[in-house]
Amino acid sequence: MDQDAEKEGRYLLRKYIIASIVCVFVVITVAAYGASSSLDFLTSEKFVINGADKRLSVINYNGHAYVPLRFVAEQMAADVYYREDKRTTYIQQYSVKFDERILTPVPSVAYEKKTESGIVWMQEIPLLDGNACWTDCFKLPRSASEIIKQAEYPPVAVKPESDIVITYPKGMVPKMLEVVMESESGTGKKEGKAVPLDGSRLHLPKKPGLYNILISSTWERGQTLYIFAIDVK
Repeated sequence: MDQDAEKEGRYLLRKYIIASIVCVFVVITVAAYGASSSLDFLTSEKFVINGADKRLSVINYNGHAYVPLRFVAEQMAADVYYREDKRTTYIQQYSVKFDERILTPVPSVAYEKKTESGIVWMQEIPLLDGNACWTDCFKLPRSASEIIKQAEYPPVAVKPESDIVITYPKGMVPKMLEVVMESESGTGKKEGKAVPLDGSRLHLPKKPGLYNILISSTWERGQTLYIFAIDVK
């Protein structure tokens, strides 16, 4: 029994010595790491991405903030996905336009042009600024017709009953989108009425004539108004 007790005592002593060595090694490693670098998990930082305020938990390492790639990519109007078989991350950015004065997202407006040979292509339509409120606010005292006339804006020639496509970048679609089409009445005055969109498509009228189109968009942060003109013929 004495030999067995002695063996057990030596075994326990070895375990204690090994455990002590491991603990000392861990303490030294952590101390050395802490002396050479600074690592802080889950700190909260404020970001302003495309004019929108965001708060996100980030990793702060040696004075650099690291954020999730997917979050940032999606906020920048991009798709991100990972191919495990190739160990590669893919980021696909969409076309994004911003008003230089107030940093609002600008819609993409294009006339869907179909040729007699069956070819379809999109003709981009230039826009004129109307009233807006985002980082700053401004209001034009003139009507859409006066703005178009003063800018010497040439109406875009379109075919009757054709389509205009109005889209916003991914993640920047307004909460409310209203399209108003102004046409000249028999008395020579411009009369406007709201026209519905079919998805992102605006179906143009059959009746020839000059039309002013106003695109009014509203977000939680603010609102914008863009104007253009078409000549249906």
